[in-house]
Amino acid sequence: LHSISAFIGGCCAQEAIKLITHQYTPVDNVLVYNGIRQSANVFKL
Repeated sequence: LHSISAFIGGCCAQEAIKLITHQYTPVDNVLVYNGIRQSANVFKL
């Protein structure tokens, strides 16, 4: 649980920094994290 919380918190912080600095493009639409397989996918809806 702690590692998943750290990963999700890191992703949220990274996206917030992207939005604030306008330096990089934020993730398009949806980021889905699978904790069982330890993988992340981005889906454009």
